[in-house]
Amino acid sequence: MSETKKKRKIDKRPFAFCVLSFFLAVCLFLLAICISLRVTFLSSDYMTSTMADSEYYSQLTEEFRQKLESLGHASGLNSDFTNEFVAGMDLRQDVVDYIEAFYSGESTVVNKTPFKQKFRSAIDAFAEENKKEGTEPSEKALEYLTNEAANIYASTIEIQFFAVIANFINKLTTPITAAIIVFAVVAVILGAILFLANSEFRHRGYRYMSYAFSSAFICTVIIPLIVSVSGIIEKVNISSRSLYNLFVNYFNGMFRYMWIFAVAYLVIGVISFAVFASKHRKLVRH
Repeated sequence: MSETKKKRKIDKRPFAFCVLSFFLAVCLFLLAICISLRVTFLSSDYMTSTMADSEYYSQLTEEFRQKLESLGHASGLNSDFTNEFVAGMDLRQDVVDYIEAFYSGESTVVNKTPFKQKFRSAIDAFAEENKKEGTEPSEKALEYLTNEAANIYASTIEIQFFAVIANFINKLTTPITAAIIVFAVVAVILGAILFLANSEFRHRGYRYMSYAFSSAFICTVIIPLIVSVSGIIEKVNISSRSLYNLFVNYFNGMFRYMWIFAVAYLVIGVISFAVFASKHRKLVRH
């Protein structure tokens, strides 16, 4: 009778530790997602640095010059006026100011008033220099031209697809930061349990850690791997060259962080398993 009971008695600790390893893997995966979002999608510094790396400002300036030149040709303004006016603008600073206001939640709308004043002054000066009898444009025509130029300026500075998610950025920053702290604390606690609960056979803690980090690697690498293989980022249809390059560099950068986490998890998982195997062999020999 006693022998039968012994046979039926099963050690449930390995199963419990596997469950803890699973939850640790989930925490590590969510931690990678949250940190990647916090340092990219929710960071104005990441946006501005990506703009600089993708030559966004120079491309944007050229596109703005071309649009303004097309408007000028239809209104009697020559290329010299357009080139001189655009050269005197600091679109880079205007974009940075817009991004800072955008991420701070102050405004997602470009302030066109300073541009209108500057453009109207430039037009008046140009008209005065090229004044011809009977060819002075009406006040209504000048106002229309100024408003059209201001609309081109606003559409150039704005990042359309980001304006749609402005509320999400402002609302997610605090919860994501809190989630990072929670997942990090939970991960540390679960890791400590896996080691402390196996104090007699410490090498088992390394085995379950290897399970957790290897599983976290698989979960974390899936998303950037699918995106990379499918090439979905590069296939996006955006007519503006500057915005297209910004979009591609921006989201590739986001997934690059996930690649970094995936590689880190894989390395830790492999090291943990190697330590477990080494300690296990020593224990078996003794």
